Amino acid sequence: MPKRFIASSRTSGLAYNCSPSFNWKRKLDDATIAKFQRELGAMGYKFQFITLAGFHALNYAMFDLARGYKATQMTAYVALQQAEFAAEKQGYHRRRVTSAKSARATLDSVTQAITSGSSSLAALSGSTEEQQFHTA
Repeated sequence: MPKRFIASSRTSGLAYNCSPSFNWKRKLDDATIAKFQRELGAMGYKFQFITLAGFHALNYAMFDLARGYKATQMTAYVALQQAEFAAEKQGYHRRRVTSAKSARATLDSVTQAITSGSSSLAALSGSTEEQQFHTA
């Protein structure tokens, strides 16, 4: 990058997107990766983005869960849930969405309306699921 451009951009700051299409490990060694952000900062880059990190993390996490579920069934899901509980001590905020807080009430209302209140498919109020995830 031309030094003149970098010099003129120092007041506003340059931005760099750590591209997910670049195979970082194939092209850079561990030492270079470790100092990469510091070196960009020294060149005038003030903003560094990993724009697709969440996308990649979510996709890989679902792949890992599906693979685990295929191998060990419910044990894989319970392990994920326990890891979330354990991570709360480190500041992780698990999104507590159970069917009691999601679309269950809406779906139950629609089901009851369609069946004139005679459906046995509704997720009953007062279920154990509703009670066990209650938060203070």
